[in-house]
Amino acid sequence: MIRLLYLSQAASGISDEQVQDILKIAQRNNPALGITGVLVHGGGMFMQILEGPEQAVLRQYVKILGDRRHGDCQIVHISPANDRIFEKWSMGLIDSDPLQFQHIALLRARRLEAVKAKAFTATMREFVRRLSAVK
Repeated sequence: MIRLLYLSQAASGISDEQVQDILKIAQRNNPALGITGVLVHGGGMFMQILEGPEQAVLRQYVKILGDRRHGDCQIVHISPANDRIFEKWSMGLIDSDPLQFQHIALLRARRLEAVKAKAFTATMREFVRRLSAVK
């Protein structure tokens, strides 16, 4: 199993309805693929974490690259995973204030460094905890 985190720029003028469509499609299709994760949207950006079988996650990411509702996709981190952070979410959605993305900006800036999977997992758990506390 792997965990993949990417950031992308939302297309100009993307609507809440379009974001909800992304969520609904993921929630419908991901269980059969064994994929779980979360989609964070805010400040003209997307951040998504996908976790599941390596081939399924990589195929899904390639499919995501072709979606015109966003662009400039950048993988921030990819690592093996022993357990799921989002085991109960076929795909969750968090609408976030742009300032919440600052926590991810550090990971993005350090994306070329080797980051241990356990440290990454701890950072993601903390990020999700902070986002959930804002709601």
